[in-house]
Amino acid sequence: MKKAVPFLLLVILFAAAAWYSFIKEPDAVHELPPPPVPPVATPVTEQQPQPVPQDENIMAYIEPEPEIIPDPLPPLNESDAEVTQALAEIVGADPLAEYLVKSEAISRIVVMVDRLTSRQVPAQINPVKPAADKFIVDTEGESVVLSAENFARYDGHVALIQNADTEMLVALYQRYSPLFQTAWEENGGEGLFNDRLLEVIDHLLETPDVPGPIYLSKPEAVYLFEEPELEAMTAGQKILVRMGSVNASVVKEKLLELKQGISSQ
Repeated sequence: MKKAVPFLLLVILFAAAAWYSFIKEPDAVHELPPPPVPPVATPVTEQQPQPVPQDENIMAYIEPEPEIIPDPLPPLNESDAEVTQALAEIVGADPLAEYLVKSEAISRIVVMVDRLTSRQVPAQINPVKPAADKFIVDTEGESVVLSAENFARYDGHVALIQNADTEMLVALYQRYSPLFQTAWEENGGEGLFNDRLLEVIDHLLETPDVPGPIYLSKPEAVYLFEEPELEAMTAGQKILVRMGSVNASVVKEKLLELKQGISSQ
């Protein structure tokens, strides 16, 4: 009531003055009063309502938002059905069945992410099914080059990545992040898997753009990049080069979106 106190004091003082004038006896009059003057009509102005004084010490009550408690997570070794169902809602059930290995999905993803900066990702732990058909090469005289037709083998994988909703992927990762951390620790990882994931994304984003031609050699059973700098790259960077410059740029764009989404959480 602090603001109301001065207002009330003024009201009391004016009321007291009016009452004093009313009860005071008039002074003696020794001459006739002047003739009465007819009253002059004055316009009546509408009185504006006065604002109701507010107590600054009283705060408006705001009802708190109801707390949303997420559903409990399944154990890591029982999470495949729930995780693959959540992924299917993002990318579609048919593409998921075509390109993803569903068993031990989280553990496979964790190990694959970690191995992308090594020389090779073993096929038995890869959560993504390999590209269809055989590796395609062309010849230029006596030289062997990576065929542009080979890039199309990755179109389905790239379309799956490009069409996936980034915000939904980040939300899915955030929900199951405790299980990713468990799988990381069970596979010998130290620290936070989240830190390792962002580190690997940065590593992949550093992959140089290689428009071609990309020369190959085959000293033994598999083709190698003839250029030493390309052959020295990690498994993850080589995958980006093999899928072609256009496909690689699409994947990098999605990786950057994922990095920004994960970092902002």
